[in-house]
Amino acid sequence: AIFLENVKGLKEKGYAVWPLITNSFDPDLTHRILQNETARRYVTEQLVFYIERYDLDGINLDFENIYDEDKDALTVFVAEISAALHAVNKVVSIDVTVPSDTANWSPCYDRQKLAQVTDYIILMAYDEHWRSSKTAGSVASIGWVERGIQSLVSNISPEKVILGVPFYTRLWQEVNGEVVRASTLTMPQADQLWKAKGLERRWLQDMGQYYFEYEEEGQRFRVWQEDTRSLQEKNSLVQKYKLGGIAAWRKGFEENSVWQVLSL
Repeated sequence: AIFLENVKGLKEKGYAVWPLITNSFDPDLTHRILQNETARRYVTEQLVFYIERYDLDGINLDFENIYDEDKDALTVFVAEISAALHAVNKVVSIDVTVPSDTANWSPCYDRQKLAQVTDYIILMAYDEHWRSSKTAGSVASIGWVERGIQSLVSNISPEKVILGVPFYTRLWQEVNGEVVRASTLTMPQADQLWKAKGLERRWLQDMGQYYFEYEEEGQRFRVWQEDTRSLQEKNSLVQKYKLGGIAAWRKGFEENSVWQVLSL
């Protein structure tokens, strides 16, 4: 009932609602479903049922951490879902990572074929440096984001691509130059941190981000900050490459000022 009320409220405000459907980052579960025609059909039928029941406008498929050998099976599954949802006039989008050689993370997507069977490809242009990375660095430097866009639009119509941007950053802790921990900060938390420490930020033109660092108890703390200015830089790429739009991960991590920038 609460979900129905929320959907109704959003639609009354003029929003289209595409719920996110995840595979829980579970490669084994995903493999079992992808390789079983009966399981795929059941999942597809359930998706159609609930999307129609709740009067939703479409769907966002967030399937991640998939075995590379399941690449073709994933494309087949997405094509089956798309055909079923298009038959009832619903929009289908799927999230993909920035192209790389990282196993189970990038080669598992046949981006060109996925674009052929879906309405939108959402490029998750974040996690350039993972939380478990052994090297401290930006979540989404502007050059890395742009290269990801260029790679994608070389084979896919730009209007089908939605740029996904981060509403978060990471606080890196180093001891003797080695990363010992990385924690996630929301945009307001990162802003509060440098102000509370009385620090000065430096704008890094090549990164399209502010940077600050400090030391405490023998540890070095480093932040490549996502804020309204860095997101404005990323939003300019949407215009430059004539992309279909912009998305973000995730709601609740942002500062209010970003909405004005992202709506331009």
